[in-house]
Amino acid sequence: MKNILIKIGGNAASQLTPAFFETIKHWQKNNYNITIVHGGGDSISTLMTQLNEPVVKIDGIRQTTPTGLAITKMALLGQVQPDLVEAFRHHGLSAIGLNAESNQLLTGHYINQEVFGLVGQIDQVNSQLIQSLWQQNLIPIIAPLAITNQGQWLNVNADSAATAVAKFLKSDELYLLTDVSGIEVHGNILQQLTPQRAIELQTESVIHGGMLPKVNSAFSAVRNGVNAVHITNTIASHGTTISM
Repeated sequence: MKNILIKIGGNAASQLTPAFFETIKHWQKNNYNITIVHGGGDSISTLMTQLNEPVVKIDGIRQTTPTGLAITKMALLGQVQPDLVEAFRHHGLSAIGLNAESNQLLTGHYINQEVFGLVGQIDQVNSQLIQSLWQQNLIPIIAPLAITNQGQWLNVNADSAATAVAKFLKSDELYLLTDVSGIEVHGNILQQLTPQRAIELQTESVIHGGMLPKVNSAFSAVRNGVNAVHITNTIASHGTTISM
């Protein structure tokens, strides 16, 4: 039975088309197990600006202070996730919103507290919880937050979170949905991306900013058992594919 994980970016979340939901329905009819990990960068940045909290990013990763973390949780769990769950239900799909505290769903550690603050990486995923929801024909919609063994909440880059969940679920395919149709080189979308080509494109600054953690996450996923990762703006197209 195939299992597919889709990471929906903060921008993409408000732009999901009826065709997207029809594809999900088609996959479910074919007994695919679907999992969603969502971002919410724009909502977080907007809320932080409104509350006079500085927005600082280093290599595409958001620095997170205790106030910034509270705002991030507010945006992800109070706005982005409920809107997504409602959108799925509106299109006749049963979905459930989950976060790190849902039966210890996502456990993690700091990546570099001095540089990034309360930003983490996921060490452990409660795969059994997700599998039990699949059995009920529910689509888990997961926020990119983790909790340390000491109970500290951490902000997690959504691409990194999606990759970690895909690895633990042994996903066949991971779609990293973004607002571009793939990685563009000289006006053309790159169909395949190899590690060597990725290094070249980083050196040329073709891959930079928010695309950098996306590409690094994709390679981490395929090195850890995910068959293929697609960087694209629609699940109807593979965009740029990364595979072993």
